[in-house]
Amino acid sequence: MIRRSTWLGSHGVLTHCFLIDIVPSVKVLSLVAQICLGLAASVLTAAQFQAHAQSTGAAEWPTGSFDQQRDGWQRNESKITVDNAKNIRLLWKLKTDNKAMGMQSFREPIIVAGVNAAGGPKTLAILAGSSDDVYAVDAASGALVWQKHMKWASDKPEEPGQGAGFICNNALTATPVVTPAGTAQRFAYVLGNDGYLRTLDLTTGDEPDAPIKMLPAPYGKAYGLNLANNIVYTVSGQGCHGVPNELYAVDLATKKAFNSTPPQGGIFGTAGPAIGADGTIYFETGDGVYDVATGKLTTTVEAYTSSNDSLTLKDYYTPSNHEWLTKRDLDMNTTPVVFPYQGRDLLVGSGKEGRYFLMDSKSMGGADHLTPLYRSPLVSNKNVNFQTEGTWGSFASWESPDGTRWVLAPIGGPVAVDFPISYGPTPNGGIIALKLKDSAGKMELTPAWLSRDMMTAEPPVVANGVVFVLAAGEFTAQADDVLGGLFSYESRIKHSIPAKLYALDAMTGKELYSSGDQVTSFLHQAGIAIAGGRVIFGTFDGTIYCFGLE
Repeated sequence: MIRRSTWLGSHGVLTHCFLIDIVPSVKVLSLVAQICLGLAASVLTAAQFQAHAQSTGAAEWPTGSFDQQRDGWQRNESKITVDNAKNIRLLWKLKTDNKAMGMQSFREPIIVAGVNAAGGPKTLAILAGSSDDVYAVDAASGALVWQKHMKWASDKPEEPGQGAGFICNNALTATPVVTPAGTAQRFAYVLGNDGYLRTLDLTTGDEPDAPIKMLPAPYGKAYGLNLANNIVYTVSGQGCHGVPNELYAVDLATKKAFNSTPPQGGIFGTAGPAIGADGTIYFETGDGVYDVATGKLTTTVEAYTSSNDSLTLKDYYTPSNHEWLTKRDLDMNTTPVVFPYQGRDLLVGSGKEGRYFLMDSKSMGGADHLTPLYRSPLVSNKNVNFQTEGTWGSFASWESPDGTRWVLAPIGGPVAVDFPISYGPTPNGGIIALKLKDSAGKMELTPAWLSRDMMTAEPPVVANGVVFVLAAGEFTAQADDVLGGLFSYESRIKHSIPAKLYALDAMTGKELYSSGDQVTSFLHQAGIAIAGGRVIFGTFDGTIYCFGLE
């Protein structure tokens, strides 16, 4: 009798493939040898990961979720590996004077190499704070290189206080973006609370150009800025302060701002819009009126083209049960992830419902706009919970050296399907890993592993075979079942707990590192950036942390 062992090696491959309870026959031994050899061949060393993924140029993190496609895959990391991740430690932390607004504090950092700041070339981590302050920090030492407070540019006055509830805070909510490496002069672009886009000098934080009005009114709750072909894009969510939920753009050459119409349901994927290899712009819309004739495409994944300072709807996919999703407040609320596959882009979207949609960029929803390449079964949110479960924020996607395409997503509660590798129940959620499977052109996303339980997992990032994820510690419940109505942001802050940084084996989800109790505050949609062996993020109390290897 052959009994399979249950313990894993350092790369998630069975170290002892089988335990043999009786003396086996030659045929059985041959079978066992073949299986073990096959498993051994799948062991992927750190060197293989690096050789497969590495691109040219210095390690940077230039935009939300790393790139225009929002795949969260750092291709230039070489210092941190699956084998040495256990040695990660806190390298530095910096307490700033950033003023939190509601639950908002910092956005995801961007990391820029080779900046000729005071004292010579530096790699800078640049973080936008909720109160219109921008901080540039030396990634090596944690020293503050410059700080910029963006002066109010709108003719509408600043509002006192922190805003209405936890939804529409008077806070900067868009992750900045930087000019691509290799351009003659590089700048950081930051969207302020006043709705104006700033151009900041990377060396000093000075503004060489006048601000450009990007949103029609202040406090519009825009999300991650994206930059393609010299045009900056963002989306706005939840109609805060009367700003329509639309795709917004600024042409940096003409200084002209333009936007999509008509307004949609809330567009609140935290990484903002994703952009495909051909320049197509993708985003998801939340609850609202659905009327194709008038262009109201709520609870939908939309694709736009940009040309001559105008935005045009190109294609869309709407889940067939969109009416039910709207009734149950199960918004499509993530930034889709885009990746190349056999000569075209594929993309994956999801939302509160807990299903995953695989779409072909050539025809997202088929002739009826209701039929994607693949619609998964319910993966999470068996409880039909509109406030804490399902998938939120954005994704990560990477390709392992054996050519397998992976998609990773944060979830907010228990799973509804079995995963081949699991590290126990996830009452608070965690990270799931799915594999793209192509059987003679029939594609699906199959479960691969489920991480340990995490309190409010933020979107993961991948670097050199390691998955990094923040358990934000945020209390995300919205409806107060005891007192009625919605929780105030003060109450949600009170119920939140300190965040934890985890490093996981990307092939198996096995925990390689945890920061334990070293982080002393929670975070809300802050996100992490990684470059040069350093993982950087900010927390609600205004502290910037850097973990990594020397």
